[in-house]
Amino acid sequence: MDATPLYRRIMEAIRAEIAEGRLPPGARVPSEHELVRRFGVARMTANRALNELAQEGLIVRTAGSGTYVAERRLEMPLLLVPDIAAEIRASGRVHRAEVLRLEAAPAPEAVARALELEPEAPAFHSLLLHRADGSPVQLEDRWVNPAYAPAYLEQDFSVRTPNAYLTAIGRVVEVEQEIEAVAAGPEEARLLEVAAGAPCLAMRRRTFANGLWATTVRVLGPGRRWRLKARFRPPG
Repeated sequence: MDATPLYRRIMEAIRAEIAEGRLPPGARVPSEHELVRRFGVARMTANRALNELAQEGLIVRTAGSGTYVAERRLEMPLLLVPDIAAEIRASGRVHRAEVLRLEAAPAPEAVARALELEPEAPAFHSLLLHRADGSPVQLEDRWVNPAYAPAYLEQDFSVRTPNAYLTAIGRVVEVEQEIEAVAAGPEEARLLEVAAGAPCLAMRRRTFANGLWATTVRVLGPGRRWRLKARFRPPG
């Protein structure tokens, strides 16, 4: 006789449907009433199964709307300088980048400070939208020190990411990084295909290589599509 608790059987059945693609991201998950009829269990048992799956992050329960399969989240390593294209491919999805801007422009005050340039000195600016299986997952706003990468504007960043190019031409020896929760502005929301004000993760990174501050970048991604991950050994 199978001793597996009934709520666990329901969870395993829904997990299998998600893994096999019968319930893709965004798909509606059977309601408590439907699970009661399907498995012949009490409503409390069905409710527990759905709550457990929600706590695992596999589904999202919204009052008044229903229960849906959660979007697959990409992991953002905290202690590395990741390449977004590699992260997306490692998750089994297809990466595509749209180059929205690639130009030489006077460095804004904060950028000039970050790259240790004179105020309004020429710098290279790029704005890219990264997609995973067609869905926008990250907006990358980057400034580059021309002394570090004089051929930056000649690159095709729809083929090779700025990160991959910049880390290939110099050895990174220092990184400053900070992450905060922010609300998407109107233009950011339009590009990322979320509601204005939607919760996002914003990361700012400044990188030192070849004896100078090479680049400063702000990447923004919808909170529901990302999670942070770090692995380290505590001292002692």
